[in-house]
Amino acid sequence: MGKPTGFIEFDRKNKKELAVLERIKNFDDFHIPFDLKTQREQASRCMNCGIPFCQSAMKVNNRNVGCPLSNLIPEWNHLIYLGLYEEAYKRLERTAPFPEFTGNVCPALCEACCSCSINGESVGIKANELFLIEEAFKNGWIKPNKNIKRNGKKVAIIGSGPAGLSCAKRLNSEGFSVTVYEKDDRFGGLLMYGIPNMKLEKDVIERRIKLLTEEGIIFVKNTKIGYDIPMSKILKEYDEVVFACGTSMPRGLMCEGSDAKGIIFAVDFLKETTKNLLDNQDFKYNLKGKNVVIVGGGDTANDCCGTAAREGANSVLELEITKEPPLENTLPWPNYPNKKKTDYGVFECNELYGTDIRRYCTTIDKVNKDENGNIKSIITKKVEFKNGRFEDIPNTFLELPCDYLILAMGFLGTKDEDSKKYNLEANRFRYNLNNFSYDDKISICGDMKNGQSLVVIAINDGKMCAEEIIKKYN
Repeated sequence: MGKPTGFIEFDRKNKKELAVLERIKNFDDFHIPFDLKTQREQASRCMNCGIPFCQSAMKVNNRNVGCPLSNLIPEWNHLIYLGLYEEAYKRLERTAPFPEFTGNVCPALCEACCSCSINGESVGIKANELFLIEEAFKNGWIKPNKNIKRNGKKVAIIGSGPAGLSCAKRLNSEGFSVTVYEKDDRFGGLLMYGIPNMKLEKDVIERRIKLLTEEGIIFVKNTKIGYDIPMSKILKEYDEVVFACGTSMPRGLMCEGSDAKGIIFAVDFLKETTKNLLDNQDFKYNLKGKNVVIVGGGDTANDCCGTAAREGANSVLELEITKEPPLENTLPWPNYPNKKKTDYGVFECNELYGTDIRRYCTTIDKVNKDENGNIKSIITKKVEFKNGRFEDIPNTFLELPCDYLILAMGFLGTKDEDSKKYNLEANRFRYNLNNFSYDDKISICGDMKNGQSLVVIAINDGKMCAEEIIKKYN
């Protein structure tokens, strides 16, 4: 399989991108797809390993290694190389419910443990996956299955994020009558409102929702279970209830002045920006000409950087409490690399402001407010991790101007108020990684169960949750 010498003949290529000053004019995807010749050459780099770690779905040192969905990567890479694109897509769809989501936003655990990466650069698996799903939609290879034989069982899925959609898709295919409830005005959960449009264009999500609707899944928006509809009614009406509500409680700032106006949770900032964009409204949080500080160094913080750049912020700083990662990877293959990376949003800000916007080993000591309670500036301090905790480094205080402070520091789980409305005891379901069942009628999956994680892991978790329910009725 594969071109035996492809990984020797062809170097890895990444998609070209629009120049920073051009792409920040809008919130559109800025990647330029390969031509077919290049796409086939890139697929030919797959080595047909004896043991393809890329699809292993295992853990090393308690960290995910390889594709959690166990995608048949060498098989569809080979078929792309041969130009058999429809056959390649058919291999992809056997394991991947939503390649258009993972092909856009996944950090590509598969590529990190590609055998090519031991002594070179990995195969561009993520780009190949996205190519296949877009070819499938473009050429009409994806058609709704409207002839599903129903088994008489009804399932309510609470939440339309990646876990909820994956669970719904699998259950529906097995004949369950599925209704998905979403509290927001659009479906997709964090895919819709937690990831900005330039990273995942929203018509991609709406295209999939339309397909799932045509296959018989009922979608109900603007409805929060436990509030708009009592749990007693849901439990009475449905045979199974699946909670896939994500993590709803962001981690806050614990310092003097943390109640200042102008401090925003990243999830609220990204949601409102996307909503304003789609509704053709002025931005609720208008960063134009403002001094912006973002706390956190993960994917969400990076997305906030890219959004701030597009809104025309006067300055952007990103504060990370951890130390600066090394330039060279310190972890052996097949672990996910531990090295400094610069994702699109940080890269854009670095280019715009002429310096690296990241400040490591740095946190906030105090927020200064004006007479109206608005944030005016912040006092930062340096810290170091010692004796199992972060300790202040003396004489490192620094005052910085700040008009908006965006908190991207992760999540603490489901709000206790929501758990009570769902009739759930939080300590019985949080972080119970290997058990989907809460009781004989209620299941929980995705970030709500596992804690915040990757989209691909949430998709797989929803799929596995569905399999457990299917087993009950077979």
